[in-house]
Amino acid sequence: GGGGVGAGGAGGEGPVIVDPPVCGDTYVDCDADAANGCEVNVMGDALHCGTCPVACRGSCQEGTCVSTRTHATGQRDPVYIAVAGGDLFWTNGDEGMVMQWSHETDEVSVIASDEVDPAGIKADETYVFWVSQGRRDPYTGTVKRWRRGGGEAPATLAAAQTAPFGVALDDEFVYWTNREGGGAVVRARKDGDGNGPFVKIWSGNGAPHGVVVDDTHVYWTVLPQNEDETDGRVMAARKDSTGEGPFTTIATMQGTVREIALDGSHVYWTTSRTGTVMRAPKVGRQGEVTALLSELPNPRGIAADRTGVYVTDPESVNIIKIWPNGIIGAFVAREASPYGIALDAERVYWTNGLGSNGTIESAPK
Repeated sequence: GGGGVGAGGAGGEGPVIVDPPVCGDTYVDCDADAANGCEVNVMGDALHCGTCPVACRGSCQEGTCVSTRTHATGQRDPVYIAVAGGDLFWTNGDEGMVMQWSHETDEVSVIASDEVDPAGIKADETYVFWVSQGRRDPYTGTVKRWRRGGGEAPATLAAAQTAPFGVALDDEFVYWTNREGGGAVVRARKDGDGNGPFVKIWSGNGAPHGVVVDDTHVYWTVLPQNEDETDGRVMAARKDSTGEGPFTTIATMQGTVREIALDGSHVYWTTSRTGTVMRAPKVGRQGEVTALLSELPNPRGIAADRTGVYVTDPESVNIIKIWPNGIIGAFVAREASPYGIALDAERVYWTNGLGSNGTIESAPK
């Protein structure tokens, strides 16, 4: 998913809050329902581009349909994605590969193969980090690092991890979640030699999934003990915690929580079983836990910055955008199982297609 260095939504400035939309050339009442006012941004909604009846195949830029850019095709089960310095990095889960697209050469290359269930991935200007869930009994999960632009082979930063899944970065540390073995949120130095120290920020009370950091805190989602339960949680702790807390519970009874993202003021997360996108204030801020979207088929990926919140759902053909003024629309339309998502200053990037012919796509914000 969203969050972490090179993936967008890791803090920085919050969204630009504007006045409620006024009917005109930009905001239009497409459903003829006076109760919800002018509910469509026809300058940016791919299902109502320029005017209410026009649906794009791709994105809507200033009221005109624009095709998405395809960076890679023929990918097998592309899941999570990261962007840094214009280059793209992603994990192909079933294929066990970690991939790169170079903005300089427009070529796709393999960073690593023979990974066992690679999942979360993040990148900065120097390195790419990813986790592989590995096997069980014994646990063989790993956190790996690859130096960009060099001929070095990937290095193992942490071995024998218990099904690691999410990953996040700041300037000095890499953070990850171990979903099994009691569960843990762990950090280590990015330049580590594989021998630690490995600091458990939080452990032994669930199955943490997604993770993201800002300047002071680490935030993570905790899956229910089984998928029929509703006790999914969102939690936070200071980044320098060594396991004793204090821990902040952002939200409880969230169902099957999945990915997580931040902007300057809020934390956002998706819940797959109940089909919701949620928001709550970050640690130290006031406000309520609120649902931004509901009744979605299977929301997974999420990313946020000052331009809005972006949500992927592999059972939908659209990527959803929530503008800072609360207007909701389709950022892109007619995609094939959008899943992982990442942002940089100019564009939105995502993985498409949980199968043997997946693609890597992007569009301007």
